[in-house]
Amino acid sequence: MTAETKFFKDGYVHRTTLYDDMEEAKGEHRGSLNFSAYRQGHDQQYLGIIGKNYYAKPWGNDSSNVQAVLNGPAYWKRVYYRENIAARFQKEDDKAEKAREMQEAQQGKPMKRSQSDGALQRLPAEDTYADIKSTMKPFVERQGKPRIRSMQHGERLHFFNTLGNKYHMKAGAKNLSWNVSTQTHRSTPTELKWILSNYFRTDTQAVLSGVGSETKLKQ
Repeated sequence: MTAETKFFKDGYVHRTTLYDDMEEAKGEHRGSLNFSAYRQGHDQQYLGIIGKNYYAKPWGNDSSNVQAVLNGPAYWKRVYYRENIAARFQKEDDKAEKAREMQEAQQGKPMKRSQSDGALQRLPAEDTYADIKSTMKPFVERQGKPRIRSMQHGERLHFFNTLGNKYHMKAGAKNLSWNVSTQTHRSTPTELKWILSNYFRTDTQAVLSGVGSETKLKQ
């Protein structure tokens, strides 16, 4: 019973943590979110954080080096969603400093000017990956997306505006296509599942706006 209780307790912790991360990520990136890359970009192992210490290099079972070689697109998406560590630690330092100042004030201890003005005079921590992220944004938002054309207002997804290319092929420098009846066509169960899945993606807004069909990326 003890092991079973621990199993369900740990499962609840993981579910609620994942839910909180999803809400935070959607609030920040909205309809262009790649949640898997977001989670990887905020993973303590990848960021090089152990407890309250920042070592600036991956540790443990993190496989970012292998991913950079074997799956470059996924790695650069992880870099794009990488958390600004300097800003996080600065925020925590400011919070701790304010708490200490409040405690000293409650105890009647006078605050030194250098202490009370320290957090106000400090400049915001810059994200050293900002330039890389701005350059990678078009790639992250478009690469690997379903090639769906931009939807009109109120238009629903169906086979011919999502999987219509299955009846077209390029061979011998020619565009070959089949004469398909749109009225009598019936999708397979697998096709239907894929079509419907596009409504429930974390990047549905980007997919329905047709970003996956854009072939050229802005530099």
